[in-house]
Formats: sequence, structure tokens, C-alpha cells
Amino acid sequence: MKTDFTALITKHQEALAQAASARTKQWWESYLKGVIPFRGVGIPQNRELLAHWRTANQIDTWPVEQQFELALAFFEQPFAEDKLAGILYIQNYLYDKLPWDAQLEKYDTVYQRKLIFDWNICDWFCVRVLGALIKKHGIECARAIAGWRDAGYVWQARSSLVPFVNLAAERDFRPFIEAASIALIKREERFAKTAVGWILREIFKHDAPFVFSFIDTHLASFSKESLTNALKYCDPDTRKTYQQALRAQRAASSASAGSSF
Repeated sequence: MKTDFTALITKHQEALAQAASARTKQWWESYLKGVIPFRGVGIPQNRELLAHWRTANQIDTWPVEQQFELALAFFEQPFAEDKLAGILYIQNYLYDKLPWDAQLEKYDTVYQRKLIFDWNICDWFCVRVLGALIKKHGIECARAIAGWRDAGYVWQARSSLVPFVNLAAERDFRPFIEAASIALIKREERFAKTAVGWILREIFKHDAPFVFSFIDTHLASFSKESLTNALKYCDPDTRKTYQQALRAQRAASSASAGSSF
């Protein structure tokens, strides 16, 4: 039977509500274009309140499995800061306390239930939790996470790639990054393609030939946004050449489609 954590979660929510700033709330909701409501509390303050809440309620004495259940219950809440509290709890106290495969089973359920549905929560979870998990457990964990690339739910598919952002310099992970990038750049969703642009931007700092090779092979699948991001650290003339090539491919494709009618 699932434990009811409502009373405990409400205590942290009340603390967040007291610390909330209307100006911060307005800024974040505007920045995220209203896709998720905010209370108006920054990450450092949320982390501090969470640490106090955890010790004040003696949650730190609980079995690890029960603490995981509580942390994941935060993802069920509607506000961004509540979901972030769950991420912060796992990042700071739990990610290294259970086998990686057991954790991925729990996280898969979060995606299946569509409890992550915006890029901000998705990317915080990827970088702070999944990235740390890969760094600690290595190749097999990386392979499993990269395997999410074909998930139907775009946010789980995006999560096959974003966790590698801070690991872009490590060549051992490059095959998984490349496989996920190929799958995501071919998808039509904006946030699948932007994940590829982001990871290529980071790889460019360490291995520009890899980035150019990938773009040369898959240029037709890039959006203008993802290409611009991938080449952020490239010299302006080369960037302009690739942007012109993308426009030319788009124009040729449109002309071909028009002539078929």
C-alpha cells in the first residue's frame, strides 16, 4: 500500500509559500510561458528549507526506500518548486543510496505518469540526478539511460541525452551520446532537437570534428534553433556557412514537395 505523505509535503509547501516572491513567480511563469505554475522561490532557498524540513521531521532516520517514495511524491505536486524539491532531495540525499537500475525503474514511472512535462524540470532532473547517476555508475548506467531515446514521451526521450551535458568531455560516453542524438534530431518535437544542439555545443569545446561530422551527416534534420546552439562556439563564418546550407536544403525540399502536386 502506498504511504500517504500529504501532511509532510504540506509542511514543506507551507514553508515555500511563506518564502515566495510574487516577482520571482511572475518572472518564471513568463519565462516558461505558463506551462507550469510557480510559487516564486529560488533553488538555494528551496534547498535550505528542504534540509530544515528533513531534519525537523526526522526523515533522515527513515529507510532509504521510504525516503525515495517521499521524494517521488513531490513530483505529483502541481508547482515547479514542489517538483524541484523532489529533485533536490534525491540529488542531495539519495542518488547514491540505491542501485542505479532500481532507481531507473522508479524514474521510468515518473515519465510514464507524465509528471515531468516542461524543459526546466526535465533538465534539472537530468543534470542533477541522472547525470550524477551516470558519473557514479558508468557505462552500463549510461547505456540504459541512453536507451530512452526511442521513448514515445518526448521528455523521457530528451532525458536520454541531457544527462550527458556535463560529461561531454568523456569519450567513453560518446557512443551513447551519438546514438541518442541521431534518434532525437530526427524527431519533430522542438525539445528533442534542442537537446541535440545543447549537447553538441558542449562537445564542441573538446571535439569540434565530431560536431562537424554529425552536422554534415544530419543537417537536413536540424532546426535553425538547434543548429545555432550546436555551433555557438564556432567561428562566425563557418556558422554562417552551415546556416546558409540549412536554408538551401529547406528551400530545395519545399520546391521538391511543391512539384509533386
